[in-house]
Amino acid sequence: MFNWITKNHEIVFGFKRFYRGKCSVCGKVIPSGNTICDECFKKDKEISKK
Repeated sequence: MFNWITKNHEIVFGFKRFYRGKCSVCGKVIPSGNTICDECFKKDKEISKK
């Protein structure tokens, strides 16, 4: 992170690491904490209704 402080503003520039996981069904990259992506969840939900 780089910080520049001017008279009225603070400018911050840098990189932040985002942790990602994979869908357990199709292997698509999804946010961490989830185990299944939205598309696979919708498909599973439609099958369970029948």
